[in-house]
Amino acid sequence: MQNVLLRLREVQPSLSSTERQIAQFILDNPDETTTLTIRDLARRSFSSPSSVVRICRVIGFQGYKELRHALTLELATLGENGSHREKDITPQDSLQEIVEKVTHKNIQSLLDTQRLLLLDELEQCVELIANARTVLLFGIGSSLCVAKDTYLKFLRLDKPCVVNEDSHSQLLQARNATAQDVGIVFSYSGQTMEMIQCIKEMKAGGAPVIAVTRYYPSEVAQLADHVLYVAANESLFRNGAMSSRLSQLNVMDILYTAYASRNHEDTMRRLTKTHIYKPGDPEVLTQP
Repeated sequence: MQNVLLRLREVQPSLSSTERQIAQFILDNPDETTTLTIRDLARRSFSSPSSVVRICRVIGFQGYKELRHALTLELATLGENGSHREKDITPQDSLQEIVEKVTHKNIQSLLDTQRLLLLDELEQCVELIANARTVLLFGIGSSLCVAKDTYLKFLRLDKPCVVNEDSHSQLLQARNATAQDVGIVFSYSGQTMEMIQCIKEMKAGGAPVIAVTRYYPSEVAQLADHVLYVAANESLFRNGAMSSRLSQLNVMDILYTAYASRNHEDTMRRLTKTHIYKPGDPEVLTQP
């Protein structure tokens, strides 16, 4: 499934005003859109057929016919969940409303991220990590928290990995990277200048790069060799990353578990050796 509505929501902030009108019309009227011709859609969204084709290509379709077909399949598969509407958090919300809205946003971001993950891309990332000498982790702010969590995960499996807290040390880490290493860069926005510079340095040294970022046209996604996309509908009324952080953590949980499963026998041996795993415990890969 190609997730037309999810892609439109994620790229909408980067579109021109005319393209945003088209995207908003499709998001507000997905069922009706499946019955419209390209000229009808252009007229209803006060745009032009060429603008409709342009936005189709921005989100990965060759043209409107392909987008409309994918949208029809998406609505048939997901039903009402395919066109869910986000309720933003406001200062006037009661405590009960905050609990419900934050929980809903977090759950929805995880479901949307699942829909964005490409299994072929994920498999290639697992292969890169398995063959790498060292896993180099990069991130600042809330993304650094995800990098540290990833470091602890792979440390359990005795997979050499490095994470530095300040951006200057991360830049030196990137400059020392070679083709034997693999870099994992966390940047929800995809526009963090420190992360862009680190990717460029790693690429210059021949190191492959995996980016964990939002589905959005960005320099981080463009520079990386492999991209694991995350979705998050961050509230305008917030004091820090919430659903975006959870989406990134979830992707790394998936990548770590896939890597551990690929090397199941070695995983069992290492967890037993470090006394993290007790024989007979069925939850081998999730022990703290």
